[in-house]
Amino acid sequence: MKKIENYGRRRVYLRALIILGILGLLVIGISSCNFPQIGNFFPGSEPTGIAIDDHPTPTNQPKATPEIPVVEPRHLTLWLPPHFNPEGDTTAANLLLSRLDEFAARQPEIKLDLRVKSLSGEFGLLESLQMTAAAAPLLMPDLVALPRALMEEAFRKGLVVPLDEYTDIAAEKDWYDYALDLALVDGQTAGIPFAGDLLVLAYKENAGNPPPSDWASTLGVQRSLAFPASDPRGLVTLAWYESLGGELSGEEGQPVLNGNLMFEVLNFYSQAQNAAVMPYWLTQFETDEQAWASYLERQSTLAITWTSYLLGSDSPNTILAAMPTKDARAFTYADGWVWCVVPSDSETEQFAFELAEFLTESGFLSIWTLEGGYTPVRPSSLESWSETPYYPTLEKLLPAAVLVPDGDLAANLGPAVRDAVIAVLKDQVDPEEALEDLLGKVLE
Repeated sequence: MKKIENYGRRRVYLRALIILGILGLLVIGISSCNFPQIGNFFPGSEPTGIAIDDHPTPTNQPKATPEIPVVEPRHLTLWLPPHFNPEGDTTAANLLLSRLDEFAARQPEIKLDLRVKSLSGEFGLLESLQMTAAAAPLLMPDLVALPRALMEEAFRKGLVVPLDEYTDIAAEKDWYDYALDLALVDGQTAGIPFAGDLLVLAYKENAGNPPPSDWASTLGVQRSLAFPASDPRGLVTLAWYESLGGELSGEEGQPVLNGNLMFEVLNFYSQAQNAAVMPYWLTQFETDEQAWASYLERQSTLAITWTSYLLGSDSPNTILAAMPTKDARAFTYADGWVWCVVPSDSETEQFAFELAEFLTESGFLSIWTLEGGYTPVRPSSLESWSETPYYPTLEKLLPAAVLVPDGDLAANLGPAVRDAVIAVLKDQVDPEEALEDLLGKVLE
């Protein structure tokens, strides 16, 4: 029993010695190994050397996507009166809108902005130009449609620019003479014409009775002839005076009247009043609208009116004829509309001028004027009228048309002429007295 215990102790000691020996060998082996410094695995306080390659291999850098600049469109603003509104429901409006769309498609850098302005009044075209130029010039239009009378004022006030640097309109042969005059103010090109308006005779068609062509046949119609006898501009009277070859201004631009020729006109009025062709009640009419309303209401069966009224209204059995002159010579007054460029930077003015040219191209105007009820400003545009009953008269009148007197001249002569006409038609004085009074007012 005691031997067994001793044997057990020796086995335990032996195992302990073996374990200790193994541990000793492990310690010796580990200490003899060349492990890397632990600092090589972590950043120390000493700077780390970086090996530099004397011949580095180039690396392809990724290319940046180029930035494409965003180009803002150039805005081109148009001002038009309501009857030229391209967003209206007429064929003429649709034609104009399509034309503007075509220009925008050809000039993608341009954005057209349309503004409809009243023709007259506090916020009319001219008034709006003046107020905007003074208070908010950045809101001015670039192209504006103006009638002749407003264009004169706008041009002289510097609200529209002369176009002589952009075009020599007189060098282009495809214009009627009146249209060339329509474009000029004080010898400078102030706009490009696009619509005409002629002073004509409206006549109710009656089988076998043609419209009167001269004064003698007019006196024999035994029907009333309406016209604005109290028009402060006296345009009908001045038209008949000029049809006789009379002049309205002297060499220095002063108003003049030939007494003998004006007497012939006043004497014609006296004869017409006696024949009930020009009754005294015509002196109630101050405007073309009033005289035309008289015709539409059948108060009169003839009327001196403008083509824009006749062509723009529904008046059955109405013939468009030349206004009767003393010897049936073709003569008439013409008025109209022009596109005007508003002062801006040179590039914008150029774009505005190009748009005006695009809108006055002959092919477009030939269709648009017919549908819009305005007479052509270009001879080449008349061809589209060939199938209408108006063609023979317009073919005769358009080459003979004379521009209406300018605003200043009409303002100087008109009131005195009106007073003489009223006095004769009311049978207050004879033509000689009326003429004497008229010349005294004009030449004083």
